[in-house]
Amino acid sequence: APKATLVNADTTTNNIVIVQFNPAFQLSIKLASNHNFTTWKTHVLLLMHGHNLFGHLYGTIVAPPISLIGNNETTLNPPYMNWFQQDQLVQNTILASVEPTLASIVTTVTSAHKSWESLHTTFANISHTRIISLQDQLARITKESRPDSTFNC
Repeated sequence: APKATLVNADTTTNNIVIVQFNPAFQLSIKLASNHNFTTWKTHVLLLMHGHNLFGHLYGTIVAPPISLIGNNETTLNPPYMNWFQQDQLVQNTILASVEPTLASIVTTVTSAHKSWESLHTTFANISHTRIISLQDQLARITKESRPDSTFNC
């Protein structure tokens, strides 16, 4: 006689996993200004890449439709709810990893992608400008009226 096989229902459907974060332990620094933007950004990117959620930052993991229409009924779309929950957790992680004085940049937008863009727009250009300024200052350093290229440290 054939043997009956028990199949777990979870093996035949796609399991959705919502990743929760603990920014106090997972992100060792808080974004304070353009002076630490590059380091902070690297920490956040490493965390999101590690969980394969960087698309929430870049906008490549897009929201599915909010609702479904079928049989003349509109129902909430479960994949949208999963996306929304994960996106809110990513946005919360960003919010928890910035100094309170910068929180308004994150709280005034509606998605993790928009939070990321707002912070990047606010600080990336300033950080790049600061790097160029520091390089210029280093190039102008002199010792006894000789440029730095003529003496050894």
